[in-house]
Amino acid sequence: MSAFLNLLTQEVTISRLTAVSGDRTHYETLTAEMVSIQRMDDRKVVDIGGSVGKTFRLYAEDGTDIQKGDRLVHEGSEYKVIAVSAPAPLGNFQHREITIVKVK
Repeated sequence: MSAFLNLLTQEVTISRLTAVSGDRTHYETLTAEMVSIQRMDDRKVVDIGGSVGKTFRLYAEDGTDIQKGDRLVHEGSEYKVIAVSAPAPLGNFQHREITIVKVK
């Protein structure tokens, strides 16, 4: 097991906006993933969609199905995904870095 995987100690539930009958949409829970959430900035930010909250960086395994606009829940706190990237590997480990904003 990679040392990086040992850092993924927080479980988030991933929900994605999906279409239902007619023009209605709702968040559908997809899965749960082990991640690491780190605070980026104590200042509150507003994203283009109008969400206001504090910014965090989430680290996850490469291939984790988290997309921009998804809703993540961790221990009663709710986050909105505002950016997803796959940066250069950390050692031999490919990973994803995801920028999230705490909305609740």
